Amino acid sequence: MSHPFRSRFSKVATAVAVTTALAAVTALATASLRHPEESSPALQTVIDSLAVTSPALHGESDETFVRTERIRRGETLASLLDRLGAADPDFHKYVASNPLARKLLQLPSGRTVTADIDSVGRVRSLQYRFGSLDPNSAQPARRLTIERHDEGFHVTEEPVPIERQVAMGVAEIQSTLFAAIDASGIPDAVASQIADILEDKVDFTRDLRRGDRLRVLYEMIRESDSLDPPVVGRVLALEFDNDRTRHEAIWFDRGGGQGEYFAFDGRSLKRSFLRQPVEFSRISSGFQPARMHPILKYTREHKGVDFAAPIGTKVRSSGDGVIEFIGQQRGYGNVIVVRHRNDITTLYAHLHGFASDLSVGTHVAQGEVIGYVGATGMATGPHLHYEFMIGGENVNPLTVAMPGSAPLDKSEMKRFTAQADGLRTRLAQLEGVKLARFE
Repeated sequence: MSHPFRSRFSKVATAVAVTTALAAVTALATASLRHPEESSPALQTVIDSLAVTSPALHGESDETFVRTERIRRGETLASLLDRLGAADPDFHKYVASNPLARKLLQLPSGRTVTADIDSVGRVRSLQYRFGSLDPNSAQPARRLTIERHDEGFHVTEEPVPIERQVAMGVAEIQSTLFAAIDASGIPDAVASQIADILEDKVDFTRDLRRGDRLRVLYEMIRESDSLDPPVVGRVLALEFDNDRTRHEAIWFDRGGGQGEYFAFDGRSLKRSFLRQPVEFSRISSGFQPARMHPILKYTREHKGVDFAAPIGTKVRSSGDGVIEFIGQQRGYGNVIVVRHRNDITTLYAHLHGFASDLSVGTHVAQGEVIGYVGATGMATGPHLHYEFMIGGENVNPLTVAMPGSAPLDKSEMKRFTAQADGLRTRLAQLEGVKLARFE
């Protein structure tokens, strides 16, 4: 009787022997296919070129994308470029080194910047607006364009293309001009202009009557292809019925960029200076030969007029001129001095701060914002101290005679009449407009 383990071992041994024998036969057959004297084939090296494009090698492509971002308060160029999706040290260096391109570093909050960025984050082109769309500004809006070329960057500056629309509004006085303007959906900036235009005709703090009615045409201006909201331009024409008296005004361009307001009969309404450089403030201290100083506690001459207003209220240049001084002066605190024609100088003191882009030698226009009401220097509260000097002598800005404008000549009157007729027709369309009551 055979043992089971030996039987299984015998079968395994037999299978191994058969497999070994077959392997030997296969090896012998394979070896016999090659002649002993036959040599191995010669090795050959083949070199071929492959077309590999540089963008594919480095992750680049010819594609670019355009992105627009609104500048944030406290923005830096680095943070702006990051939000635009740009990683471009060369662009940053160029802006810092080029005098014209450095205007990009101003970065006023709320303004928009549009950039064309390639696939690896390089700036192909960037557009930025500086200056003001306000037609009364002495620094009109300009567009800065920085472009990348093969040889480097190139910067250009040009006037901003703008879009203009004419808006109409009707307001009825129930309490104040600003309240009526707000209730009618007319921008506050329009009310400020109206107060300036009719300053010598209407005292808007005392002369208003319930039921007085205003009709006005004004411009709305915006930069073409921009996300920036439109801004109020110039008041083009107005009619204001105040206590049974109608006041009229129309803007007329006399040529060469020089324009002013006239009554519909052609009489000029222009004043060479604004009597009040602060909008809708109250006089807290007038021009006096002797006044007890509230801080120094002794009697001295008060050579200007004090206008009380909240901190941050806009202060405007009372006339066209050039900044002669901007900085700090002892008791005046933050102060601006503007020199005008005919040896006239105006001074604005105790300012909380200055408008941007102002320095000695900067030209400012009548009505342009130059600073903000504050309480710097020797001041007991927020107000503007305003002085008006002729030939170095202080005079009362509220009573001094302000020269008017030259009358229209025959050729100007012909153009004026045609323009006035058209605007008067548009104002007449607002006569029957019904207004909601806001008590």
